[in-house]
Amino acid sequence: MINYNITSLIDIFGLVQGVLLGLILIIENRYQKSKLLLGLFLVLYSIELLDPILQDLHILKENPILLFIPFNFHYLVIPLFYLYIMSITNSILKTKRIFLILLPGILEFLFYCILFLQNGDFKMNLYNSGNFTELLWVFSLLYSTYYGILIIKHINKHKKTAEDFYSNTEGKLLLQAKRVTVFLLCFFSFFMFSEIFISDEYYEEHIYTIISAINVIFIFWIGISGIRQPKLFDSQNLSNKNIAINLTNSSLTKTELINKEYSKLIELMSKEKLFLEPNISLADVSKKTEISQRNLSKLIRKNSNTNFNQFINNYRVEEAKKLLKDSSNNNLNMLGIAHSAGFNSKASFYSVFKKRTSLTPTEFKNSKL
Repeated sequence: MINYNITSLIDIFGLVQGVLLGLILIIENRYQKSKLLLGLFLVLYSIELLDPILQDLHILKENPILLFIPFNFHYLVIPLFYLYIMSITNSILKTKRIFLILLPGILEFLFYCILFLQNGDFKMNLYNSGNFTELLWVFSLLYSTYYGILIIKHINKHKKTAEDFYSNTEGKLLLQAKRVTVFLLCFFSFFMFSEIFISDEYYEEHIYTIISAINVIFIFWIGISGIRQPKLFDSQNLSNKNIAINLTNSSLTKTELINKEYSKLIELMSKEKLFLEPNISLADVSKKTEISQRNLSKLIRKNSNTNFNQFINNYRVEEAKKLLKDSSNNNLNMLGIAHSAGFNSKASFYSVFKKRTSLTPTEFKNSKL
């Protein structure tokens, strides 16, 4: 008899939403490798909920033939997330390396397929022994931890790269990926050790419902973030056509042409005030100026000695200064000033403003009264 409870309903909701969000990422972004990998990660991560759902509903107890259903991907989930991180940072891996990373997960799936085809009595005896599943969990945790460490090391190496591409780095998935990785490792570890060292009755009554709720929130967040997240680093290296043409048809030197391009950028920033768009990215400015992202980033660094994030925020701080000095803006609070200057939050406004001026916006305003 199927026994529904709040935990099983939460898990079912997590499974359904995770698979749907994952499929949206896969179907809508099948030509974009990074989101394809994230979608696959989300689908496999969510499908793993099927086994605890069957246990909670007492289906496995009454139908032992369903034991070891081949929807366990302990050796595949975090390695897939590792490949996703490598993809959004344009870190190229050889096909052979990718295959070796995924091989343990593929072997795990095939192994569970073989187990699933065995008779019910054999599977029940193996399941009740406990040692078998615990051993698989321990080795999968070690394997996942290894790739979790690789993810964290890779993020630390590239943590400043986001500032070369975004004026607002808040909420960018790469910058939160370290926390996602730590969450996954802690979640897996807690889940495994809870099952081993905590009694089944106490675990099911007091702990598992909370874990399930946290898991559902995580699945929803990672799915929605993935759908909204643009590719962090555009691998498309557009040629700087205007410079190439000018070099061919002009007597100007390369340095003069580069200075001309930078002047064009400054004029665009002054006239169109692109910095007022809170989420303006290097890709957006690249399209406006018809300069490739790589060349545009180099152009900004060489001429302003800043990265893209600092370059845009310098304009925002100057705009905020003007707004703070203007008495007609006294009706605006600091959040209103922040938004009017292109910042997307009061916290980032205060942080950037004080870093540039050594004063908080309030202190700056009072000093000008």
